[in-house]
Amino acid sequence: MVLHLLCLLMLLHSTEGAAARSSIIGGSDAEVGAWPWMVHINITHNRTTKWRCGGTILNEEWVMTAAHCLDRQLKVDEQQSFVAVGKHDLQKGWGGYKDIKTFVLHPSYNGVSNSHDYDLALINLKRKLNFNPNVSAISLPKASDIFNETSDCWITGWGQIGNGVPLPPPETLQQLKIPLVPHSICKKTYPHLTSNMLCAGAEGKDGCEGDDGGPLVCKTPSGLVQVGIMSSRSPGGCGLPGQPGIYTQVSGFVDYIQRRINHTKEGSAEA
Repeated sequence: MVLHLLCLLMLLHSTEGAAARSSIIGGSDAEVGAWPWMVHINITHNRTTKWRCGGTILNEEWVMTAAHCLDRQLKVDEQQSFVAVGKHDLQKGWGGYKDIKTFVLHPSYNGVSNSHDYDLALINLKRKLNFNPNVSAISLPKASDIFNETSDCWITGWGQIGNGVPLPPPETLQQLKIPLVPHSICKKTYPHLTSNMLCAGAEGKDGCEGDDGGPLVCKTPSGLVQVGIMSSRSPGGCGLPGQPGIYTQVSGFVDYIQRRINHTKEGSAEA
């Protein structure tokens, strides 16, 4: 009987630990197909070094992410980098991997030394996507859409679940409802904040390494729209009190995005 009780207590402790680990920083496992525009970007540079970012599908040919994920100084190798679409558990299934034709950094992006301002990049895929219930495009905000701390907003990603703690197998897509932070309050924490940026998060609720480039989406009367692109966070780490995450504010770039994805240019990555 004592042995049985001891085993039961050990099982309960193990289960509680697993639940605590299930998060971006404070989130939970997403349902299959809940975020069909979400993509996982595997990036290689110098043929050896690799890292990961998130992104979103804009249409059958274009994906959006953060410019710092593809910074020209990193010498990204398009031939060995790829975009995974329609994924839920990264370690299950082999389909959905798409080659990159080229990528475009926003022309005003000047690198991470410029505090991630204009942190937006567009990826042109070699082949068009076939949309289905698990693969579709995100909508962009309209000029009339208003978002504030009462908005219903979410982030998604496969990044770390704690500072230096990777998402455990099978690497299930994570989701987190997250509050927006007023610009005036966030600027007190981050003086470099510009009008191209917005803040979201709270203590224990944040994106982390590997989530950059992923979406911040908010509800509108017509459905979910992408309000932000995960860009940067406190140098001290993820999910810290009074230090929300910083996002590229998509509403200020809608015209640029639409012009760019509707007028594809041949060639390699360009500024």
